[in-house]
Amino acid sequence: MKSIKSKIQISMLSVVLIGSVLIGVITALLNANGIDSIMTKTVGPATQMAADAVEWRMDHYWTALQEAAASDIFRESDPTASELIPVRDDIAQRNGFLYTGKMDANGFSSTGYSYAEEDYFKQCKETMQPYISDIMNDGQQMIFLLEVPIIVDGRFDGAVYGGISADFLSDIVVNLAMGEDGVAYVLDGKGNVIGHRESSIVEEGSNMIEAAKTDPSVADVAAVNQRMIQRETGFGSYNFYGDNKFVGFAPIGGNQNWSIAIETSQREFKSTLDQSLLLTILVVVLVVIATFPVAVKVGRSISGPIRACVARLEKLSDGDLQTPTPVVKSRDETAKLAKALEETVFRLNDVVQDVSRHLGKMAQGDFCEAIASTYYGDFTAIEKSMKSIHHSLKDTLLQISHSAETVATSASQVSNGAQSLSQGATEQASAVQELSATASNIAENARQTAAAAEEAGRFVNQAGEQLGVSVAHVKELNTAMEKISNSSAEISKIIDTIENIAFQTNILALNAAVEAARAGSAGKGFAVVSDEVRSLASKSDEAAKATKELIEGSIAAVMEGSQAVNNVTESLDQTSSIAENVTAKMTAVVTAVESQTVSISQVTEGIDQISSVVQNTSATSEQSAATSQELSNQSSLMNDLVRKFRLN
Repeated sequence: MKSIKSKIQISMLSVVLIGSVLIGVITALLNANGIDSIMTKTVGPATQMAADAVEWRMDHYWTALQEAAASDIFRESDPTASELIPVRDDIAQRNGFLYTGKMDANGFSSTGYSYAEEDYFKQCKETMQPYISDIMNDGQQMIFLLEVPIIVDGRFDGAVYGGISADFLSDIVVNLAMGEDGVAYVLDGKGNVIGHRESSIVEEGSNMIEAAKTDPSVADVAAVNQRMIQRETGFGSYNFYGDNKFVGFAPIGGNQNWSIAIETSQREFKSTLDQSLLLTILVVVLVVIATFPVAVKVGRSISGPIRACVARLEKLSDGDLQTPTPVVKSRDETAKLAKALEETVFRLNDVVQDVSRHLGKMAQGDFCEAIASTYYGDFTAIEKSMKSIHHSLKDTLLQISHSAETVATSASQVSNGAQSLSQGATEQASAVQELSATASNIAENARQTAAAAEEAGRFVNQAGEQLGVSVAHVKELNTAMEKISNSSAEISKIIDTIENIAFQTNILALNAAVEAARAGSAGKGFAVVSDEVRSLASKSDEAAKATKELIEGSIAAVMEGSQAVNNVTESLDQTSSIAENVTAKMTAVVTAVESQTVSISQVTEGIDQISSVVQNTSATSEQSAATSQELSNQSSLMNDLVRKFRLN
């Protein structure tokens, strides 16, 4: 078992340790949350600004191509027309295109080749909306091909296209990197990386969504990229090559289905947090080391007096009331504890000495001195018990003295009464034998009555059970009548439906006759058919009405039958209730007769017992005379013993 000194030291050190750890953890959490908040507030706006920058750059390209598609020279000239060449070159030079040109409605372009089977041409033609191709290599560099449809009178009449270098995206994302390990990248609508500071990633067509299908280690990266191609704006995190990454992403508006992300290294940004944790651990260790000597001193100052008091209490539990109590010089609770222990020993000593003195006198037979001492607290119970014992013994001895004299006087009277009792007991025995014979006859008659009552009860029970079966059959009949009534109601609903159909058929036949009349000779055959249909509808309506009248009559008859069955059921229920009452009464009669039979048997047994008792009484009365003389002698001896006690 641990000592109080150890408990105090462990408690103080635990409180200090836990407090220090909590402070360190809270500080670390606040620092981590602060870093996360700073990263969120920094990466989010930066990502949105980058998306706006790319959108602005692409809008510049789209605007130039849309103006060209709306110009007359592009609308009216063939793709290879000579007058179109300087215009195309001027647009490319002024707006930063690698080249521009026109495709006619069949996909024939300014280069002299047909691109009708290319996906970007098909998409532009089908949607009649601006469309940008996937990133592709034209043999010299990675490019995008932008196409704007030429719409004439609401139909597709070709497209103006322009090629741009994909390097401008890489130039943008290079400047967006945050920290040494941070990167930025752009994804197209399929999850392909089309902008990255490492051109090899773009040229290889890196796609983490596809890579995750065979490599589970990049599943977290693929999940963030999946949100990006769904054009979400937000934040995410993943582990990439052993480094936890924090990434913010936003969609790029405009005609291109792109999204941009800025990725930062949490390890790089949270390096100061690791230093803070190490410093916190160092502070905790120093605080615990500094607290240890204080805890030892406090533990000793408290545990020392307590151990001394415990040692004195152990002696007290062994019955030692003489050893002095320990002296504590401090002014705290330990001094109060020592003072309270001293007072306890002193009062226990007083109580034990006083109780010993009074018990010694009572052991010597001296009850003359009254107990006048006053005890405190729970010791008052001992005081009350001592006074009660003294008073009770004193009163008991006085009563014994008086009773001994009374017993001696009464002993002679008991002897005389015993003689009279013996004579009366002989006369009682004769009368009791005659009473026993009469009671036996009454008991036999009661048993015969009980058997007849039990047989009558069985007959009444059988009648009640048969009446219950009849009630059950009537209830089944009532249920069947209800089912017939419900079926008749359903048939009535069907007849109403038939009437409605006949009415609608009659109206349709009338409309058909009108249409046949309008058709003239061509509709004569149709008019004959409509007349027949109308005739059949009228007959169906009449038959339905007649059937409905019969059904309504049946329903009324069923309702009357149901009412009659209900009346019979109520009558049988009342009869059943009366039968149950009769059965109950017969059962009560049988029980009463059986109870009387048992009672008479008990009376007979009692009379026999009385006869035996009377005989015993006669013998006992003879013994009482002898016993009364012995009782007188013993009362004299008891008086001699009581006189040895000193009583007031």
